[in-house]
Amino acid sequence: MTNMIESVHEHIRREVNDVHGINIDEVDHSLKRVLGLVAGGTACKWAWLSMVVGDFLVPVAAHGCEPDVLQRYDSLEWSVIKSGKPARVRDVHEPRDEQNDALSMDHTSLCSLAVYPVFSGYQENTIGLLTVAHDRIRTFPSVQQRVIHDGVRVIEDMLALRSDSIRDPLTGCFNRRHFDRQIQTEWRRANRNHLPLSYAIIDVDQFKPFNDTAGHAEGDQVLRRIGAGLTARTRRAGDLVCRYGGEEFGVILPNTPGDAALILMNEFRRAVQDMEIPHPAFGGSPVTISVGVSTASSFEDVVRNDAEFYMEQADQALYRAKQAGRNRVVAAWEEPGRPQNQAAS
Repeated sequence: MTNMIESVHEHIRREVNDVHGINIDEVDHSLKRVLGLVAGGTACKWAWLSMVVGDFLVPVAAHGCEPDVLQRYDSLEWSVIKSGKPARVRDVHEPRDEQNDALSMDHTSLCSLAVYPVFSGYQENTIGLLTVAHDRIRTFPSVQQRVIHDGVRVIEDMLALRSDSIRDPLTGCFNRRHFDRQIQTEWRRANRNHLPLSYAIIDVDQFKPFNDTAGHAEGDQVLRRIGAGLTARTRRAGDLVCRYGGEEFGVILPNTPGDAALILMNEFRRAVQDMEIPHPAFGGSPVTISVGVSTASSFEDVVRNDAEFYMEQADQALYRAKQAGRNRVVAAWEEPGRPQNQAAS
């Protein structure tokens, strides 16, 4: 049971970091300051920001309190996420017909609260909640509601900037800077927990002739489609796809042994080929990718080498995939000259 709980918490930490750019293992002073201003402006004792991670509502910053993770079920907070509309409660101890009393904070502590949705940059979906609460009755008049609205807008802008800072604007994948940072984070985690860690470098085959023939606008569209396709096929929190540079993509696969990494990368390869993007410089044959994979498979591997060593191995494996004819996946641990790993199309 303890291991399962730790696994859930690990999943939550990675998702919050990858999706929202928030490291919940560190105090976020910027968000905490905004929450303090909102609490003061509404004459409330507590304020906290929670983000949606799958079936969990995860507090990522708080002022004056330590709210709990709330799992999805009928509750006031989840009803706000579902409806996208604010909720204000004068007294949580009064009977309410619409939902039960499940909240992130203990009812014995709070009395009044207001819960406001936090939207993504284009207000397509609710990604979190800003909650203010007090241990005495509050009615939240219009002037206080404006304070909360202003706090929500500031938080949305902050989250959008963080997302932009870790995303490649062309493909929507993570950018190289975020990739380099996550490599070190996952390397330390693999070291600490004695877990395997796999890397991959993906290159779009014959991309320069594509650009030269079809033009850069069409080339950009190809990169967008491939980036979206690769990202859609990552399976778990922590799996990460970035635009590594030019027509190259990088992949981090935590707690993934080499054979599993090869299977996933061959799925990536087939998925791109199945897009049937015609290559204008090669008679309309489908655009393909080549992939190099490396794995630190044991604790000894992690201790003996570093992340850069395995990225270099993946790069060398990619070079061998190119030399062997492209449209294939090559593992760094395969001996040069052996038949290369190309799955059936």
